[in-house]
Amino acid sequence: MSLADRTLVERLLVAGRRAGFVDTGIAPCEPSRFADRLDAWLARGAHGSMAWMARTADVRKDLRRKWTWARSALVGVAPYLAAPRDRTRAPGLLRHVARYAWGREYHDVLRARLRDWAARAEQILGGPLRTAALVDTSAVLERELALRAGVGWIGRNTCLIGERGDSWRFIGVLLVDRELAPEREPLAERCGSCRACLDACPTDAFDGPFELDARRCISYLTIEHRGAIAPELMDAMGDWLFGCDVCQEVCPWNRRVGPADDPAFAPLPGLAGVDLRALLAADEDEIRAWTRGSPLRRARPAGLLRNALIAAVHAGLHDDARRAARRLLDHEDEGVRAAAQWVLASPTQRRR
Repeated sequence: MSLADRTLVERLLVAGRRAGFVDTGIAPCEPSRFADRLDAWLARGAHGSMAWMARTADVRKDLRRKWTWARSALVGVAPYLAAPRDRTRAPGLLRHVARYAWGREYHDVLRARLRDWAARAEQILGGPLRTAALVDTSAVLERELALRAGVGWIGRNTCLIGERGDSWRFIGVLLVDRELAPEREPLAERCGSCRACLDACPTDAFDGPFELDARRCISYLTIEHRGAIAPELMDAMGDWLFGCDVCQEVCPWNRRVGPADDPAFAPLPGLAGVDLRALLAADEDEIRAWTRGSPLRRARPAGLLRNALIAAVHAGLHDDARRAARRLLDHEDEGVRAAAQWVLASPTQRRR
């Protein structure tokens, strides 16, 4: 790479940091090196009911099948960890929610930052660019692009771990129609012999290192899965209402990281101001009001009611859970009915 090219690349990466990403890199738009693993994962049904994963597999394996003009991917990461560091000390519903969902709908935040980055890139490159702002709902393997861009490595829990350590981070991808030379080499995996994440999973969702079966993952069950959850999984899910952080909480790379203090991802007052008891007694309009502008909207009111019944039992709120369960036995949603039946059949004491 010439000095002029290196200077141009550095200006582009600095522009990404000014747009709101703490680390940035460049990856070529090439076929995925994980295509065979994706095919095998889909073949054994480990994606559960996420049918879009199968429908978009060909694009995920080579993003140029959709974005034919794309030549390079600008990749940025944004940390989201907010205080308190100890989840159990968080107020209201936050203590039962994965940390990435404590704040505003992050897809909107990331897309806005990517659009800002695109505008800055056009100024640097001196002409109009064709771009696409992509997040984790897009048909791309964003963690692989982040790996190629040198901004992190993929841990055994399948999370991206930053170059300086910690996995509490979002990934944004900006496709551009220019050939840009990567500045960094992909980082090697640094898990060593550690199995903390694999052994800590409450529902045994890992088939092995880097192999997650979504059908047993608490994040999938509480967010993407619609309908009834198997009783043996409800038995093991703990007090999670939306998502799960266990495999990140036990990761040694996350031990020393402090809050990111990014105001865009600060905890929403609506989630901090209500608790599981209030959620169990709420109607759908109240739930929609509390979750306005939050990632929790994805689970829908019925999903959150189902999850709240399960979480309340594991949190020791047996009387509240049983009272709500009796009221919800005839709920129109199969998942809520199944959770209500499970609550009423559950012992009054459970390990928290």
